[in-house]
Amino acid sequence: MQHIADWKNHRFDYRDSGSGPVVLLIHGTQSDYREVYHVERLIDAGYRVIVPSRPGYGKTSLDVAASPVELAAFYREWLLSRQITSYTVYGISAGGPTAIALASHNPAVSALVLACAMTHQISLPYQTWLVKPFLQRPLQVAQQLLWYYVKDKLTKFPQEASVRMVEMTSLLQRDDIRRQLSGTDQQLLYQVGLQNGPGRGVLFDLTQQIDRPLLQTITCPVLIVHSKADRAVPFEHALYARRAIAHAQFIESHSPGHLIWIGPSARRDERMIERFIALNHL
Repeated sequence: MQHIADWKNHRFDYRDSGSGPVVLLIHGTQSDYREVYHVERLIDAGYRVIVPSRPGYGKTSLDVAASPVELAAFYREWLLSRQITSYTVYGISAGGPTAIALASHNPAVSALVLACAMTHQISLPYQTWLVKPFLQRPLQVAQQLLWYYVKDKLTKFPQEASVRMVEMTSLLQRDDIRRQLSGTDQQLLYQVGLQNGPGRGVLFDLTQQIDRPLLQTITCPVLIVHSKADRAVPFEHALYARRAIAHAQFIESHSPGHLIWIGPSARRDERMIERFIALNHL
């Protein structure tokens, strides 16, 4: 269910579902409070999952925060205002920098999960041009056309479109991806493809930076889960975080691409994350 909050002169939307220990899930690019990866399973496992739409996604304004550190401070104070004083932070993809900033110097965070997460600034071709103000409107149109195409193909050719979706963020060949996708994976990708869409938050994501000292100050238990087949957020991001956070635990996912919630190790990875959260909840 969608909730709307007004906090510090900013309006944003979020989901708050389930009961039990709190998991604050920080979603990735082109998603919002409706994030589906692992959310329902966490609720079924006895957790209360809160998913706020990050800046530029859902009904959350892009000006809520200018950086992951600012956004982390915003969430920290908002949660405290709701008397939520202990929670796990679960950062997905481009939500990683905010999750890292939130876990730094924050005794309220009992554990940190970094799932296929950015751990430093990402590097893309023509990145300095992509963030130019005069290109934002054309990029929005391009995103809308891309997602219209994806949703059309998912409706008409769901199996093959699912393979192509994974291929966009995978280092594997198409036939290798096809062999690894199950019917359950295809259903999840179908749901994601029809739900996700463009957002101005891409601008926030492309300009995110996290300094290494911030990673080194994290003292809570940390679990990093990443696949070597990830093209969108290269495996090096996981290694970088692992080197910076000496006590971090690490799981190499066998996902065929960026999304660890699909592929042959998906349920194993989810169970390991659930077990990690359960063991470290205060």
